[in-house]
Formats: sequence, structure tokens, C-alpha cells
Amino acid sequence: MTYEQAQEALLALARRHGGLITAADVESDDELASDQPTVSAAARAFAGSTNVFAVPREDDGWFPFSEIRITVL
Repeated sequence: MTYEQAQEALLALARRHGGLITAADVESDDELASDQPTVSAAARAFAGSTNVFAVPREDDGWFPFSEIRITVL
């Protein structure tokens, strides 16, 4: 998976869930879980964007945020 594909997949997930991406949704998605480093990098880029609110993860798992809310899709 390319970085751009990871971004698009995360955006598609956000669109399906009203702008909310949760760690559980990402980690249960076979496509996203197949390239954890790339998806994590894409998530970190989203977290640093405007109109995005990210909550750092405090429990176990590979996705770096418990949730990311994208307010403008």
C-alpha cells in the first residue's frame, strides 16, 4: 500500500462513519492492517492537519490514536 492509498482508505473510513476514525475500525480492516507503518504515518499526518482532532492512544494496539475526528471531509 502506498502512502496515498493509506490516506484515501482512511478518508473513506471517515466518510463511512461521519468523520470519525477509531482504532478498532482501523485495526479490524484487513486492508489497512496489512501495512501498519504506512497507515500509521498517514494517520499522523492527518492528526497534524487543520480541522482534525486526534486523541492519542493509551492502550495496546498498533494504530497510534484511539480516534481521529475529521470535521471537514
